[in-house]
Amino acid sequence: MNDMILMHKNEPCGILSIDDITGKFSGYIDNGNKLSPYLGNTDLKKMKIWWESRAIPGSRETIKKLINSLEVITPEDYLAKNLALSITDTYWIKPVDVEINYTDINLFGLRKYNEEKIPYHNATSYDPNASLGGQMEKYWDLSEDYPVLVKESYKAEGQQAVNELFASKIHSMQNTSIAFTNYSISPMFNGGIESRCKAFTSPDIEFISAYEIISSQKFSNNLSMYEAYINICSENGLDREQMQDFMDYQTLTDFVISNTDEHLANFGVLRDANTMQLLGPAPIFDSGNSMFFSDLKKTPFTRAELLERKITSFYKTEEKMLKQVKNKKIVKSDLLPSPDKVADFYKENGIREDRAELIAKNYANKCVMLQEFQHGKIISLYNEKQSAAFSFQ
Repeated sequence: MNDMILMHKNEPCGILSIDDITGKFSGYIDNGNKLSPYLGNTDLKKMKIWWESRAIPGSRETIKKLINSLEVITPEDYLAKNLALSITDTYWIKPVDVEINYTDINLFGLRKYNEEKIPYHNATSYDPNASLGGQMEKYWDLSEDYPVLVKESYKAEGQQAVNELFASKIHSMQNTSIAFTNYSISPMFNGGIESRCKAFTSPDIEFISAYEIISSQKFSNNLSMYEAYINICSENGLDREQMQDFMDYQTLTDFVISNTDEHLANFGVLRDANTMQLLGPAPIFDSGNSMFFSDLKKTPFTRAELLERKITSFYKTEEKMLKQVKNKKIVKSDLLPSPDKVADFYKENGIREDRAELIAKNYANKCVMLQEFQHGKIISLYNEKQSAAFSFQ
């Protein structure tokens, strides 16, 4: 068993115990200086989740290849050998008996080595991808003046990458003050499509996930998780109206593009890594699991079927998410692209014609439902089923 010092930049947060063979987490003793994850309000259970979620998912080909080649035993082993470094925040682990500081191992400064690539080897390699979560194959490209996240998309003609570009287009057309991430895409030699976006973090600005925020303290059972998230952000210095507007905008745009994967690590806030002050919502990112990319239906969804689709967020249905929205008109429905434009967009970006037309028809239904919601109609699965039954009679 190895004891490592969990560091935030050059400040110790506590002592983390991990298995020296498997990299599995086994214990944590907090320093009590409020620098640990979860806004400083952590415990053993939370830290175990933090460590495991920081590692590359075992389903990713990157980690499978490393494990099969016997270079590492587990994703956590790979994480530990890379000092748990991340592009998205300034946490890392330091061996107790090693003198090293954050400046020495800061990933943002490693592009000058090894022809701007950070290879893995059996000793500590400081691979920026060792803590890169998510299921798609992805990596940080450090060849530019800033890190660029590259995600490879192969399923459904690479539609996940195209969806990222489409989401960027939606946000851009809204002329909104809500921050969002701009994506670009390009074809790959092996038939996939890759998306690219600049990091919105730096050695001075870090990302704190909504999961960490909502898990940082207990909240009243009278509050929804959506409300509790906004409250906790407000209690920690962020403007309540700004947070409400961000959440409402994200919820409504997710509804329009049918994003099913707005899990609590896919949004959050930015924090000053030097003062530990929260700065505001992080830009909207990671909208690839949208626009029906994994659906095999050959005909458009009915309105009821659209609402039956499960999502990953504070709630499992879009209906429940919509109930939390206060500013219904924060998304300008008249500035959304028409279904015809959407079909053209997907065809122009490599999606076959019949598939693009089907995507556009489903999108058209969602736009109508958004407009109805904005004019006071309650969007619910029950109402849709009742309406369908009445029409059938």
